Amino acid sequence: MVLLTFNISLAEKIREINQNFSQPELLLSIENKTRIISLLLESHGYKATFFVEISIAEAFQKLLKSLSVSGHEIALYNVNSDAEAVSKTKQNLEQIIGKPIRGLRQKIHRIDSSQIKELGFAYVSNIEESKINFLWRKLTEKTNIYTENELTVVPESQSPYSQLPFNDYVLQVIPLKYYENMLLESVRSNDYVMIYANAWQLFSKKELPFSLPFFKKINLGRAFEDRLEDIFQFLDDHEIAVSRMKDYLF
Repeated sequence: MVLLTFNISLAEKIREINQNFSQPELLLSIENKTRIISLLLESHGYKATFFVEISIAEAFQKLLKSLSVSGHEIALYNVNSDAEAVSKTKQNLEQIIGKPIRGLRQKIHRIDSSQIKELGFAYVSNIEESKINFLWRKLTEKTNIYTENELTVVPESQSPYSQLPFNDYVLQVIPLKYYENMLLESVRSNDYVMIYANAWQLFSKKELPFSLPFFKKINLGRAFEDRLEDIFQFLDDHEIAVSRMKDYLF
């Protein structure tokens, strides 16, 4: 089983916006990239989980409702928001999409599991920062689903063979054939593999609306879009099941 997840967010800790982009233009461009991902998923009949960054979630009401109507799961991605902001955004989006939001993703800034449970979430997806040294070191946390304070915790997946995580950066830079072999071996050995990527990875280097380090500019834009299509086709060819997070967990 492959759990497909996508972040609708700004680029990690990078918040320096290109002067040629206004904030509305930046958000519109991210929305357009997300719709490209949605079309790729639709062409293969896949349903995925979209984690929208809390600080910009209100700007994507129509997009999120459209994704939800299409059968995708909407969840939240907390980059630097406090519990009050998380709760407010969760309630507002639930009214907009007409469905409960069950999942929260977090990276560096983390709320403890008991508080997440009190906010009404059923699971948390903890991911690590994808720096260049991820090509040479293991994940620092557990890689299997576990329960903490009655909350389901879903860490990043890691290949038992290559020891590489299935994160956004590895998906972007690893040779495609190697990645596909890594994925196939992992699916055969584990009940599931969680993959995640970002809508902003579909920006080309020339159209990037914010600054990125040089190693994050490899295989962006159309190259990354083609890579997603190739992986989706690989999943089809090998008849590997794809699921939203909530369907697999509950």
